[in-house]
Amino acid sequence: MKILIADDEDYSREGLIESINWEEFGIDEIMQAVNGQEALKISKWFKPDIVLTDIRMPKMDGIDFASQLLENNAESKIIFISGYMEIEYLKSAIRLSVVDYIEKPVELAALKDALTKAVNEIREKRKSKEAEENQKDVQQQKLYSLLCGKDADSMTIEKLAKEAQFPLNTSYVCVDIQTTKDDQAQEENFDKILDILQSRQGKAVGRYNQEKKQYQLLISFQKKEQYRLMPMYQEILETFSFMKMGIGMEVDDYRNIYNSYKTAAAAVNCAFYQEEKRFFQIDEGIRQKRVIEPGLYGEFLQVLAKQPQILKEWLQALFDELYKSKYGQKEQVVTLMVSLLTALFRQYPELYSWHPQIDSEEQLQVLLFEMETLREIEEFWMEALSWIEVRTEEKSGYSRIIRGVIDYIAEHFNEVDMSVTEIAEYLHFSPAYLNVLFKQEMKITLKQYLSNYRLERAKKLLENDYDKITEIAEKCGYTNSNYFAKVFREATGMTPVEYRKKKEDI
Repeated sequence: MKILIADDEDYSREGLIESINWEEFGIDEIMQAVNGQEALKISKWFKPDIVLTDIRMPKMDGIDFASQLLENNAESKIIFISGYMEIEYLKSAIRLSVVDYIEKPVELAALKDALTKAVNEIREKRKSKEAEENQKDVQQQKLYSLLCGKDADSMTIEKLAKEAQFPLNTSYVCVDIQTTKDDQAQEENFDKILDILQSRQGKAVGRYNQEKKQYQLLISFQKKEQYRLMPMYQEILETFSFMKMGIGMEVDDYRNIYNSYKTAAAAVNCAFYQEEKRFFQIDEGIRQKRVIEPGLYGEFLQVLAKQPQILKEWLQALFDELYKSKYGQKEQVVTLMVSLLTALFRQYPELYSWHPQIDSEEQLQVLLFEMETLREIEEFWMEALSWIEVRTEEKSGYSRIIRGVIDYIAEHFNEVDMSVTEIAEYLHFSPAYLNVLFKQEMKITLKQYLSNYRLERAKKLLENDYDKITEIAEKCGYTNSNYFAKVFREATGMTPVEYRKKKEDI
């Protein structure tokens, strides 16, 4: 609380300041004035909660000062002090509803009683005002929820609207304002947004949605005042540089507000996909199909298990498609990403040592839902996959490119027409350059490695009695069993049949 002490006697002011433990009364700011005129100037910007003023002062006495003060700051509590107990002064004190009238020399006990009374009145007033504001907020939030509902009861709406003085015979538009997880002043910022609307003759009700981190508003406006809306939107965005705004469709009947509510939600949802923009309105794209394909999770698991070398490419294609579907609900996309990343962490549990904020699947989910844009999620994915690639290279001793060649051959060696050219195209290199890289690291040509790989797989299959020679040839990518037998004999000095017999005799 703040107190202003006005007295033309310096020793009197200083004595009071020194004699009272102001913190005991919750008073943490003190200003002084030497006469009523100076006290009035100070009070205009200082706005004291309590004024302790002498009555007889030069230039302007305490009575005139108090009268003018209360015209501009009616909430101030006044305590008069005077060495003259005159009837006219007492009458003025009663007229001005002062807290107390204390004679000089001031008795500290009497002053403390007066301060206690003033502080209690202020606290009671604030408590009452706060309760009134809370009731008003609850009432307006309830009205907003009913108006934005699909089949709300008209009688209840009309009753609440009348109490909140919200018109039901104008035009309306819903506005959703997306904020960030760093916004910790929701009540204060919501009041500022309402002040901007009211300063431009806008009437609004709304709420702060904690789960979605959104300020959700319903604005009432006269059709002829429609031109004021865009400047209001711009002022809000200029005031809060970290906020993004989605505008719903304008409607002319309060029974159609639900349509504006839904389109505002769809508009601000675009901020998840388009991080560079801050202002969103719906367009024809809202009619496009935007449902996530149900088979995506299964397809991902197949790639993860059988073709991990193409995982980054598969995910990049998925993200490219998601960016095109700007009206796809953020919650659905994030839920999908949580499922995919959970599967990735289960496949590579060492990822828990990569990220300092994640040591469980629950924390992974929390982290994903806190991300505000699809770009954040994409970057998280790519960092995780890059980390896996580095770890895989460290374990295998091969570079990422050579690891890619090896994995591709392991996946496709049974294809008869697989060639060096096909592998090079898959990895986006020329065949000649890929051959050079492969030979530098592996010390043999890519073609020879492929041939050796097929032969080793053939040997393993020959070691059991279940497969015929023709079937083994087909499984290992040879055109026919005769060609397979020829290549096998050149490499081992034995036919496939002789090799199998030898293994059986061991």
